[in-house]
Amino acid sequence: MMISLIPYQKFEIKTRLSQEAARQKLAEIVEPRKLMRFGLSRKHNLFEGEIEGTAFKISRIIHYRNSFLPILVGQIRDDLDASTLKITARPMWFIVLLWTFALVGVGAGGVLSGDLPGEAWLLLLFIFFFYGLPTAAFNFELYKAKKLLEERLEVANYSSP
Repeated sequence: MMISLIPYQKFEIKTRLSQEAARQKLAEIVEPRKLMRFGLSRKHNLFEGEIEGTAFKISRIIHYRNSFLPILVGQIRDDLDASTLKITARPMWFIVLLWTFALVGVGAGGVLSGDLPGEAWLLLLFIFFFYGLPTAAFNFELYKAKKLLEERLEVANYSSP
């Protein structure tokens, strides 16, 4: 098993809704992606993105900055009298590239400076700020997105046999 340095998560959401009903519920809370959002208007759906057939690529609409907002890429699968959303949550690719560049650049600069044992506390601080905080921000937003999807897809009404 390989440990990923980039935060991402694969998960499933099971619902009693049929595949088409689950797709319709998802379509009710997703609006087309906008390049820029202006103003303080709260008249929008919970998510933005695309739904094509049973596949989707969405992210939560927020009113603050979080570069590590998860992109949810998934598929709605039919499960007899229910359906399952198979989802992979990941950060935006541009942010991943920027993050990797920062980690490698600053990390290599610290190692090449030569006084690694004397400045080990700086390395720990570096790891916290360049890995811990972004990962926590990603997981925080992912928790919110999962909760919203579960509420809208009536997951509480689903019970396994």
